[in-house]
Amino acid sequence: MRSNNPPPDLEPEDWRLQLEGRVKRALTLDMASLRALSTVTHELWLECAGNSRSRFNPPGEGNQWDDQAISDARFTGVPLATLLDQAGVETDAVEVVFSGYDRDADGTPFQRGLPLEVARDPSVFLAYEMNGEPIPASNGGPVRLIVPRWAGIASVKWPARIEVVNQPFRGYFNAERYIMVDRSGQTVGLVREMPVKSIMAWPNEGDQVAPGEHAVFGFAWSGFAPIRSVEISSDDGQTWTPSRLVKGDGPLAWTRWEYTWRVSGPGEARLMVRATDAAGNVQPARATWNKFGYQMNAILTRTVTVG
Repeated sequence: MRSNNPPPDLEPEDWRLQLEGRVKRALTLDMASLRALSTVTHELWLECAGNSRSRFNPPGEGNQWDDQAISDARFTGVPLATLLDQAGVETDAVEVVFSGYDRDADGTPFQRGLPLEVARDPSVFLAYEMNGEPIPASNGGPVRLIVPRWAGIASVKWPARIEVVNQPFRGYFNAERYIMVDRSGQTVGLVREMPVKSIMAWPNEGDQVAPGEHAVFGFAWSGFAPIRSVEISSDDGQTWTPSRLVKGDGPLAWTRWEYTWRVSGPGEARLMVRATDAAGNVQPARATWNKFGYQMNAILTRTVTVG
């Protein structure tokens, strides 16, 4: 997952985390004290808020991602609620603000706020292992915050400071970016949970395939509930057929889908894929345009040539 600032030069033995603000007891942690606490392990997906931004028309502002700013990995770490309980959160607290070791050109640290009730969710944690190994620096190591289901911006890399505050945080990455701005320039929402979505890993746009059977596959996920179904259309959306689902490990992991596509004649074919989650959210034919191109989850279409 990308970073908004250059990665810091930070060795694991030098990492320290301050937890302060509206708490009864300020805490300071290093790697040894973090690893001494009870851990959780989750397989989970992380998606950049601007993933698939290039599919908006006109494209939203920002890096013109295709559909590949998404990952799935197994992380191990300590629930954030454990640290908040140790510190003793004051009754007037409303948000938790995370500051990273990374800084912009002016020396300002990356900061992102999270509602207290979300920060206390048992699935939110400070991770120090990814797929059984120390987290690489490029992926936020030696320690990073993990906020499942939310856009990747919430999973702050290289956290140096956690401040519990008693008013909503209005920092740049909460109030000026990662907001939904409509065509009139009005802010109509915040970027939080990522919407239900599926992508096609094969075939790619413009591929040429021979007549016969082909294993079409991809992945699906939702920030609101596990995936219930993924359907495929090979006739430009006139009919839809369920695919076979291969679930990940636990409710936070993405779902692989597989479909046997039987191709008979030459010509052009349009494949479409749409997902539905267990909360009843269905991937839409069109996603709502917004200035920064966030949360593009429109049904994906791939045109291929048979012959």
